[in-house]
Amino acid sequence: MANPYELLAGLALLREKKRLSQQSHELELQEWSGFKVQIGSLVCLIPCEQVEEVMLPNSVSVARNVPAWVLGVAYFRAQLLTLVDMANLLRGERKTPGASARVFVMRGKQEWFGLQVTAFDGVRHIWSDTQEAPMPPHFDGSWLQYVRQWLALEGETVAVIDAQRLISTLETGEVRA
Repeated sequence: MANPYELLAGLALLREKKRLSQQSHELELQEWSGFKVQIGSLVCLIPCEQVEEVMLPNSVSVARNVPAWVLGVAYFRAQLLTLVDMANLLRGERKTPGASARVFVMRGKQEWFGLQVTAFDGVRHIWSDTQEAPMPPHFDGSWLQYVRQWLALEGETVAVIDAQRLISTLETGEVRA
């Protein structure tokens, strides 16, 4: 998990890259930030702008007669959240969440969801010059519809997840057990 110093260092690096690009009369670099997470065995980024809040996965009330990927419900600021096990939903993996597991709170059009990831590895700043990567050949399945792009980040191939699209699919009931 990134500490505050690493986050400040990332912002300083961004400012320096922007300054250098303006000096060389290049187009201004575009940037965005994402939460680096592990969903089962998959390393992903969830764009920060899609997430309302990040919380610890505690105080979960178990629900009956729900798909295996629904962990239960929890309260968040007087809202009822449906907690979703991302590893089970997307990859069919049943992983025990570690100490760094987190729930990413997101608002749909009609309800709130908490997307639980296996591990949280901090915030990463992505610039427009970050290298894209090809999709690894061993990945397949319907979960790929939620991948916005693949990036080469810190020596590994990382999937950028379109969590808003996933939430929309959950709300419409297109996701089945």
